[in-house]
Amino acid sequence: MTALTWWKFLFLASLILLVSFLIRLNYQLVQEISRPDDAALIADNTKSDAPDVDSEAEQRLKSLRSQVSGMKEKLGTIKGLVDDIQQQQQDGGGGGALSLQSNGKAINNNNNNNNQKEFPRLTCTAEVAKKQANRMNARFAEWWSHSACPDQVWMENINEVFDVASGEGTPDSAKPYLILDIGCNKGYTSADFLDALSPGTNMNPRTLVGAIRSIAREMNTKFDRDGGVCQDSDKPLNKDRTTKSETEVHCFEPSPATYNMLTKARTKLMPPGETTAIWHIHNVGLHEVNGQMSWHNACATAVGDELCTIVPEGTKDAVPVPVVTVDKFLEDAYPNNNPASAMPLVHMLKIDAEGLDPAVLVGSTTLLKQNRAIMVMFEFNPGLSEKDPPHGMWGRGGNPRKKLLEVTAWLDELGYDCYLDTRHVDEKERAKGVSEAPALYRITGGCLTEEPRVRGWANVVCASRKYGNVASLLRNLATMV
Repeated sequence: MTALTWWKFLFLASLILLVSFLIRLNYQLVQEISRPDDAALIADNTKSDAPDVDSEAEQRLKSLRSQVSGMKEKLGTIKGLVDDIQQQQQDGGGGGALSLQSNGKAINNNNNNNNQKEFPRLTCTAEVAKKQANRMNARFAEWWSHSACPDQVWMENINEVFDVASGEGTPDSAKPYLILDIGCNKGYTSADFLDALSPGTNMNPRTLVGAIRSIAREMNTKFDRDGGVCQDSDKPLNKDRTTKSETEVHCFEPSPATYNMLTKARTKLMPPGETTAIWHIHNVGLHEVNGQMSWHNACATAVGDELCTIVPEGTKDAVPVPVVTVDKFLEDAYPNNNPASAMPLVHMLKIDAEGLDPAVLVGSTTLLKQNRAIMVMFEFNPGLSEKDPPHGMWGRGGNPRKKLLEVTAWLDELGYDCYLDTRHVDEKERAKGVSEAPALYRITGGCLTEEPRVRGWANVVCASRKYGNVASLLRNLATMV
């Protein structure tokens, strides 16, 4: 038998088992109702053991219901696995289909996928959602920054993942990888993707931190957290150090001080003649409107200062900075003579906008409606609205207030599955008895029903279901659903 036939057999066997449990449940319900001895005992309230009969029947029913719930969860899991295998076989013939290890990491992807199949929208039962939420909230207590500084396991072999999503032989496959790094700050996300997609360019977190420190010495200063807030400069590098691929990374940084530092770093790291991989740096902010806005005066002088955010018009010493929507930027940067045609394919839309992430997403509506962003990554930071001064849209003091589940529900309507990114349990934690945790917690499909109890900030990663291999990759890393 083929792998798919075995999985179908297992799925049907599980279905039959579930039906048999349901029949058994109904049968025992009838037995409990019609059994004369029990009925007499219940009717005769002078019998001292009547409560025991009630209790015994109730416990029996609870046990049966628990078994049925367990069977439903297993059935849902098996159905998802069957869908995954069937999708991979239809897409790539089965020979190089996505395979999994016990830790949930995606190991291999078929690179010969010409017929990308949309991934189905999956949902969670109430029991599964509760179990996942309990583990996620316990994880915040174990390590507050588990989602603030995630492992980003999905980044492994991301170039192959994007190649499959683009479709071999299609117009999109002939175009450069396109990354939008919104809220670029010190540039570590840009460097991370350049290293993953075009490592031979030698632009990576290690070389970037060296350039940043060199610039600081030239300025006779030191930049705060120059290696990144999550020690980004210490990330392992791509083992491939020679491949060069056509890649365009657009870095958007509204702070004039940080923008100037980034342009100096680019001069040190990427020679002017480099045309294979290009790092574009823009001194603009991204929002849901086009125009100009006032930004905190910290933007003018401090490199990487998180106070660099939009302030009310008329604020003293505010810095005027142009703002643009993602849709408008793409229309201008990649003009197309046919207005009805699709947006350019964006492989990653990354947003870290100091609490204004929902506004940036709204400004990307056309791109997202067309499902022309393969992946989306944004920051959820409800604590920003409670700072002095408060800023951002997340949290109780958000202006206007936005909830994470509202935003992910909107993305779900547009065809995106979203997950809370996290860190695996490390060796030190295992030594202390901390139980294992998944690489991702699924949000979409009723898998997260309450706002996460974030301590600090968290990162959310989403994939368009249109690109089945990418959506499947993220789903398989959420091992609790």
